Amino acid sequence: MEPDREQHFLRMAAEQPGILCADAPTEILDACAAEVEPTDFLEQYFAAGHSAWLALKHGRSINKPQVLLNQAILVLYRRACLLNTARLLAQPSEDAAQPFFSDEGLY
Repeated sequence: MEPDREQHFLRMAAEQPGILCADAPTEILDACAAEVEPTDFLEQYFAAGHSAWLALKHGRSINKPQVLLNQAILVLYRRACLLNTARLLAQPSEDAAQPFFSDEGLY
C-alpha cells in the first residue's frame, strides 16, 4: 500500500472508530489477507482505531498496557482476515454489525 493511502487509513481509524465490520475498508481487509501476521502499518492502524474506539466507548482516553494493546491488535487482525474471507465467498459475517475496532467478545 502506498504511504499516502496508509496515512489516509490511519487518519480514518482515529477519526471514525465506530465503523462497523460491514463497512470495513476493502483495502484493509485485502492487506490483512495478504500477510501471515500484521505488518507495521496494520499494527499502527489497529492500535489507532482500537485506542480511538476505547475513548469513544468510555468518553475519555484509555491507556491500555502494551501487552493488552498487542492482544487487541492480533484479535482485530484475525477478525479482519475472517471478514475478508466471508466477503470473497459472498457469505454473511456474524460480526457485520459489530464495531470494527472493538475487541469485545473476541478472546
